[in-house]
Amino acid sequence: MECDTRSGTRLENGMIKHIADTIFKWYCHPDFYLDIKGDLEELYSDHLVENKKKAQLKYLVDVILLFRISLLRPIFQNSIIKDSGMFRNYFKVSVRNLARHKMFTAINVIGLAIGLASFLLMYEYIKFEKSYDAFHSDSDKIYRVSYVRVQNSMDTDKDAMAAYPTGKILEETLPEIIDHTVSKKFDFLLIKNGDKSFKERLVISADPNFLKLFNYPVLEGDIESMLSEPESVVLTESRARAYFGDADAMGKILEVVSPYKTSLKVTGILKDIPDNTHYSFNMLVSDKTLEEGQDYNNWDWNNYYVYLKSDREVDLAVLEAKANDAVNEHTNNLDKDENWKTNGTRLDIHPVRGIHLKSDFTYEPQIHGSEKAVDFLIIISVFILVIAWVNYINLSTARAVERAKEVGLRKVIGAIRKQLIIQFLCEAFIVNLISALIAIGLAELTLPYFNQLVGKEVIDSVWNQLPFLISIAAFVFIGTFASGFYPALVLSNFTPISVLKGKFQNSKKGIALRKGLVIAQFAASLILIASTFIIYQQVNYMQGKDIGISVDQVVNVTVPESDAETEEENIAARNKLKAFKKELANHSAIESVGAASNLPGGDVADINSTTTVVRFAGDTEPTEGTTYIQYNDEGFLDAVDMELVAGRNFSEAIKSDSVAVMANEAFLRRLNVPDFASVVGKKLQFGTRETNTKYTLVGVVRDFNRTTLKEQVEPSLYFPWFNADDLVIELSSNNYQAGLDHIKDTWDQFYQDAPLNYSFLDERFAALYDQDRSFGDTFMVFAILAVFIAILGLYGLASFMSVQKSKEIGVRKVLGASESQIIFLFYKDFFSLVGISSFFGFPLIYFLMNGWLDNYAYRISFPWVLLVISLIIVLVFSLVTVGYQTLKVAKLDPAKTLKYE
Repeated sequence: MECDTRSGTRLENGMIKHIADTIFKWYCHPDFYLDIKGDLEELYSDHLVENKKKAQLKYLVDVILLFRISLLRPIFQNSIIKDSGMFRNYFKVSVRNLARHKMFTAINVIGLAIGLASFLLMYEYIKFEKSYDAFHSDSDKIYRVSYVRVQNSMDTDKDAMAAYPTGKILEETLPEIIDHTVSKKFDFLLIKNGDKSFKERLVISADPNFLKLFNYPVLEGDIESMLSEPESVVLTESRARAYFGDADAMGKILEVVSPYKTSLKVTGILKDIPDNTHYSFNMLVSDKTLEEGQDYNNWDWNNYYVYLKSDREVDLAVLEAKANDAVNEHTNNLDKDENWKTNGTRLDIHPVRGIHLKSDFTYEPQIHGSEKAVDFLIIISVFILVIAWVNYINLSTARAVERAKEVGLRKVIGAIRKQLIIQFLCEAFIVNLISALIAIGLAELTLPYFNQLVGKEVIDSVWNQLPFLISIAAFVFIGTFASGFYPALVLSNFTPISVLKGKFQNSKKGIALRKGLVIAQFAASLILIASTFIIYQQVNYMQGKDIGISVDQVVNVTVPESDAETEEENIAARNKLKAFKKELANHSAIESVGAASNLPGGDVADINSTTTVVRFAGDTEPTEGTTYIQYNDEGFLDAVDMELVAGRNFSEAIKSDSVAVMANEAFLRRLNVPDFASVVGKKLQFGTRETNTKYTLVGVVRDFNRTTLKEQVEPSLYFPWFNADDLVIELSSNNYQAGLDHIKDTWDQFYQDAPLNYSFLDERFAALYDQDRSFGDTFMVFAILAVFIAILGLYGLASFMSVQKSKEIGVRKVLGASESQIIFLFYKDFFSLVGISSFFGFPLIYFLMNGWLDNYAYRISFPWVLLVISLIIVLVFSLVTVGYQTLKVAKLDPAKTLKYE
């Protein structure tokens, strides 16, 4: 059996190197080939020691960089590649031709410049969204452990957090896991520094491994010890400056006032955390500070973010299986359910770089992005650029008749087809180059508005972004061939005899192509307009939907936590809080005052929860799933207008209410309770032991959406807490300013040593949709630009076509046709094109936007009427554009258009 030695050599050296060798041999002069090839092989051998694939890529780059005129083979000696005089002529003729047709040049340049600037800004945003957490070294080897509830072999609740000991067990058990870290997120810390007070919301606790696993740049402090001691805090650079100005912050003390009292010593300063991270913070508190009140060996307390680091790339499915077996084996010794794969809890291991766009878990540390939204923006950015290129193709091929005689004359005097193709590509290159330069200026000018539009500082300037400038240069060449190659082929293919005898006509293929491109533009415009309408209708629906409570004119005030050490001091603090609430309510501008442990309008992580099974003692089977828990006083329901559908509210006057509970409708539906009133007065119990505390269900409240409408109403229980420190104060709508003034005066009377911080609940709810609004605004702006570019091209095409058909219009007018009849003749073609575009566009809109709407638990029905409205808008824009150009020619005197016939 014969062996193909060439194939064997190719496989041994690698396909990339084989391709590079072929290219080099093709263009290199034989006199230089052997010497240069030997040098290339030596360099390849040196690089091969490091990495074979990288060595091949470097070899290919060297071959490309060696492509220069002085090294070309003799076959190129008389080629246009070496004829600089010929190139000068191409550029001179191209510039003259573009200057002669100013309107068409302007349309192409403006369209391409806007399209390219839009595409590249959008590309930077998309790149930013996909770069989350990539700045950590070995980020591809860092994973987060999360808990997923399994019921009947199906994933039910997905929780981004896990139990504290999970990471330690996995590091000790799995050889590929070399490190782990555990962190917890605070709701807030109220901090005093001298006479300054700050309510810090981006605060997390972390163990000493945190800054080793996540390599945030350290400005001051020892990374080995800065989180190793209790009462230690690490600040970001900007927060250190906020607290201490230009003074050295290291070793300084910050006083925590609430939610607990302690002193924190500054042990380190980090550079400000980049925006592109899924877990942002301004302050890092050592977890040993909290150790006294925590049980770090508790497997039932899933309140921590646990991260692992592997020593190599791993198969996630294999790693998850091994991790689940390890934890299951360990927790079985603690009396856990062995049948965890069917009913229980499993571990999910997620790459940290995929969390921002791909996680659909509850209790994420911050609102995450949407991979679907990013994909939509990719589509619109490509649409914009392609529409701009289509304009160039359409206008260039439409002018084929006008350029035909030029081509015919060039061929008669000896021009070959290759030269003509380069001539027309040269024109496309000049248009794309000018457009690129304008695009850079447009991008720089609009960058502040773009950053504001997307809600993030994607880049601060295009000039210091080398990848951005390289992308511009690359798209000049891509755009030259994408927009210029087909017109160059068409224009260079004319037959001189036919052209010079006046027998040339636009080919049917060329007309069909232009119609096809116009259909594509109309379909793209239709998709973008309809999608924008649907996005805005969904956002408006979410903001206007009845969420089950009223948050208008409701203010939140957080009372400082008491530092009482004795029972007498505790009683005094509680009495002070009661007196404060009573004094607040004693004003005509205050409707009601309540308090709760968690405020409505928070994100999905801003509430307590438990996965412990729950049942009505003696009446129902234990039911699994996550139960969300809130503590509130008797005034909370009135303050937010929460409706009771059965039973009663809590009452501090009823002593038995210390073991009372209220439930929402979603919770009772999960327990399959058909009649809510029938369970009022029954005993609710967590766990399966008969000795567990039994809570009396005293009331059932109407479901309300505590967080964004992307989530279903959470099955929730409400427990009494008459000393909750997050107050909700309903102001009179007629005199809310007097109510705010009263709150300030009362605060100064009771808590003059602490700063007053208040916020409106409706603003909290509005903030939940900031990302959706930003997405809608971004989509709308770029949709408008895409439609504008399409109309710009249509304007140029209609203008040229109307001028081209001016003699036909003149003949029709002589034969008695009216202006309206002439315009209608033009309209017929465009009506059919719009109809065909809607035939293709409508199904695409339904497929794309119905899928996007499915991201929301509460969504609008698919709005078919918006598709009709979008079609009407496209029709109106196209008809106005075409009609304006046609009317100008239709108004001309036939004697002028026909005088040479």
